[in-house]
This record gives sequence, C-alpha cells and structure tokens, in this order.
Amino acid sequence: MKAYTIREASKKLTATPTKLKQWEKELQGIIVIPRTKTGARIYTEKEITLLHEVKNLYKEKRKTAEVKETLTMLINRPKDEEVQKPKKEADDEQTSFEVVNKKEIDSAQSIESTPSPTAEQNFRILLSSLENYKQDFLEEVKDEIRNGLKKEVLETITKEIKAGSEETIHHITNSVNKTQEKTSEHLEEFSELLHKNTEKTATGYEEIQSKIKKLSQISKAERKTYSKQWTSNVSSTKEIKSMIEHLSKSNEELNKTVEQLNENDQYLMETLRLEREQMNKEIKQRERNFQELVQTFRHTAASQEKRRQWWRIFS
Repeated sequence: MKAYTIREASKKLTATPTKLKQWEKELQGIIVIPRTKTGARIYTEKEITLLHEVKNLYKEKRKTAEVKETLTMLINRPKDEEVQKPKKEADDEQTSFEVVNKKEIDSAQSIESTPSPTAEQNFRILLSSLENYKQDFLEEVKDEIRNGLKKEVLETITKEIKAGSEETIHHITNSVNKTQEKTSEHLEEFSELLHKNTEKTATGYEEIQSKIKKLSQISKAERKTYSKQWTSNVSSTKEIKSMIEHLSKSNEELNKTVEQLNENDQYLMETLRLEREQMNKEIKQRERNFQELVQTFRHTAASQEKRRQWWRIFS
C-alpha cells in the first residue's frame, strides 16, 4: 500500500498540515497516524479515508463528540461488511511499513552496501523522511513567527489603549479645570454684584434716614410754630391738629417704606445666599463626578493591565 507524507496527504485532502495535526489531536485514540523512528507522520489510504470522512463531518458543522461517534462506528463495522483486501495487497502494505521503519539505518551503510533495489528504495525513503522533517520544521518556524507577530500586535494594541485612556483622562481634567475657572469667574461676578447691591442699599437707607431726620426736625419746628400760634389764636387749634395728624401719617408711611426697604434688602440677601449655596453644591457635585470618573478610568486601566496576562499566545 502506498504511503504519503503529511504534505502529500494535505494536498490529497485539500487541507493544511496544521489542520491535519489538529484533527489528529482532537480525535486522539480514534485516528492513529503511524510514525517513523524520526517522528515523521506516514499516511496510508486508510488514514486518508478516515480524514476525508472527518473533513466532511466538520464541513456539516458536526460537533467533535458526534465526529468521534461516527468514526468509531465506521472503524468497528463487522468484518463481513468490509471490503476484503487481496492477500498480495496486504503483503505489500506490510512490506511498505517495514521499509519505512528501516529509514533510520545509517546513510553510510546504505551507500557502502552492494547496490540493490531495496537499498535504493531505503535511500529514497530516507531522503523523503528528511524532506518531511524539513517541511515540519519549517511549519513550526512559521508558527513561531506567526505567534511572535500576534504577541507583538497585542502588545501594541494594549499600549494604544493605555495611551488613549491617559489622553481621555487628560482631556476630562482640562475640561473640569476650565469649568472650575468659569465657575470661579461667575462667583466673582456674583460677589461684585452683591457688593454693589449692598452698597446701593446702604446708601439708600442712609438717604432715607437723613430725610426722616429732616422731616422730624421740620415737624418739631412746625409744632413749635403751631403751639405759639395756638397760644395766640385758639381758633387755629383744629388746623394744627389736622397738620399734626397729617405729619403723623407721613411718619407712618415713611416708617412703612423703611420697613419695606428692609424686607426687600433681607429678601435680596437671602436670595443671593441661596444662589451661592446652590452654586457651591453644584461645584461639589461636579468635583465628585469628576473624582468618580477618574477612579473609573483608573480601575479600567488597572483591569486592562491585569488582563494582559491572559492574552499571551502559547506556541
């Protein structure tokens, strides 16, 4: 029976050597690939038939357990259902395996021995084994290079993610600083406005007090005048009383005006105080939100740094 190398088998099955090794690993114990003493894989028609069936089953999106079950049923079929092999073919198969197992014989002995068809065949098998070993070695080197590139790409991506996180935190910090600066400017404007309003209120209050004082002085002078006139003329008593009542009403109105101004002043002060407290609360809330955001980004960066250990590609 003819034997094939892993590259020949992969071409025959239109599958990569890596895929054949993967199937052999997944179906270990069911598909056993013969090997030479050097470790090179040898595929016969039997193994190629089984691998072809495996390929079809996986193409049908069967699970590994179903593939194993199907292959076990195929391998354990009753002997009367199997196609009988001619005796000569079995002998050829046995001879082929014996020849393959002899390829470890020293090349010098093969060359020095008397030339014969068997020696020449052994020499060819030895060259084929060396070629297989070279191909397997090249596949392993390619895998190592591929894994190295994957690792380098993952490290680069991780660095980019970390740099992006730092840039985002820096941007947010700048935004918060700008917001705090604007808030400070607004507070200064409110403070200046409050100071100006306070000065205006104080000035108006002083003016009102001076006017009341003047009115009081005028009232006193008028009272003295009215008293003198009352002593001189009793008939003017009613007029004096009416004037006094008028002045009293004026004083009451002035007092009410002063009280109203005081209430307005207190209301303005209370309003400004509440607005300042509200601004302070908003500033504190923004600071807390910023701190929480910074903590979130720090935890995210730390978790990404920990997860990097799980991204290693094993060769």
